Amino acid sequence: MSLSASLNNALTGLGLASRRAEIISSNVANADTPGYARRRLATNGPVTGVSANDISVRREVDANLQKLRRDAAADAGSAQVAAGFHTSLDTAIGDPDQAGSLQDLLSRFDTTLTAAIADPTSNVRLAAISNAAEGLADKLNSLGSQITRDRRAAETQIAKTVQQLNEDLAQVSDFNASIARMEATGRDASNLKDQRQVAVDRIAAAVPVTELPRENGRVALVSTGGVILLDGSPAQIEFSERPLVEPDVEYPTGLSGLTFRGRDLGTGRDGDGLAGGSLGALFDLRDNVAVEAMARLDTVAFELASRFQNTAVDPTLAAGQPGLFTDNGAAASATTPAGLASRLRVNSAVGPDQPSGHWKLRDGLGATTAGPVSASSQLQRLAGALRDSATPARQTLTATPTDLRGLTASFQSAVSLDRVSSEASYERFAVERDALVDLRDGAPVDVDSEMRRLLEVEQSYAANARLVQAVSQMMDRLTEI
Repeated sequence: MSLSASLNNALTGLGLASRRAEIISSNVANADTPGYARRRLATNGPVTGVSANDISVRREVDANLQKLRRDAAADAGSAQVAAGFHTSLDTAIGDPDQAGSLQDLLSRFDTTLTAAIADPTSNVRLAAISNAAEGLADKLNSLGSQITRDRRAAETQIAKTVQQLNEDLAQVSDFNASIARMEATGRDASNLKDQRQVAVDRIAAAVPVTELPRENGRVALVSTGGVILLDGSPAQIEFSERPLVEPDVEYPTGLSGLTFRGRDLGTGRDGDGLAGGSLGALFDLRDNVAVEAMARLDTVAFELASRFQNTAVDPTLAAGQPGLFTDNGAAASATTPAGLASRLRVNSAVGPDQPSGHWKLRDGLGATTAGPVSASSQLQRLAGALRDSATPARQTLTATPTDLRGLTASFQSAVSLDRVSSEASYERFAVERDALVDLRDGAPVDVDSEMRRLLEVEQSYAANARLVQAVSQMMDRLTEI
């Protein structure tokens, strides 16, 4: 080999060593940077005589691992939405032995009826019935309001998620254009690809997508339901947020779905256009999960109201008149709109703020004059309405005859089962997601390995430097001869 060839090879080795050192330093410095994939230097051809145009930087990303990670993140985000709703509702209901829980307040109401039956002459005990009934109604109001707030929060979050989705799609489109320009001029676009990956990750968490490669480093994004979100120009997803979501407002008559180019996009079932991910879970919460929870709670409220307005329980009432518990002052009806639990009120004639009317609890809400103060038959009928087993008029919880304690227990049991199931799903998906995140799409940065490579680069650099020095000395010697 000639001296010039040897010198050329040595200089090439120095250049490669310097570039490798730069890549290794970048890997170590960005080991914990989100979206960063380990780089390595690749040469397009033999090392001998390689030029700058023959050197490229490659991001070591496993597309299959990346897809699995994004799908796991979408599943975890979806499960987290459901788990958050069920957990907060279960906590608000409270454990049966917890003071202020739904079943505790029902037990207090039952206890006050028992005490008044023992001494119907006591105005204090009659007032205790009114206060306990008010506490029970307030608890149902609170639970109903919480479910409605969660639906409203879901509606707001849907609007924010759609806005972020559109912004991220536009951002990925801009990254595509910049990456294509850089690669067309032979420059390294790895940093832009890292940033694009972070944006695509956000999109995939909201809507599961498949990333498809395109020419010049571009990518296309297609949802699992087949909607092309990005292929050249980005899609513009539309959503009309409703400022106020009431319990009886439902999709599609009162609430908006997603549209794209005038076409409705489903989000609620597998195979729908934008199903899955946190966005699909928010729609499911708004349109199904919270609606079902309200229907179950309304079953408890309706059973409570209807039993006490039954003329067999209170013969002083005419058909259609409200009993002890009312629908905002009116009698509860089988056709009453959703949200009865939020509207449940104690009859104003015997409310805590009407002590002069508490005698009607003993004599009947429709009574015009007070009867014997020692009479307890009406109080016994009220207690019987609470304790007697009957088939619920609304069978969203059970079709088996039960008393009101059993019905509230069924309600809490249903919510608790949903909470346990959704939390288990979230934990499973979160573990899977975190494990895949740790793999960094097949390109994790092992700092120890990188430092070993840096030592190898140092040795290579030193060897090539010595070769340059030796060739230089030989050429100097030749010129002296």
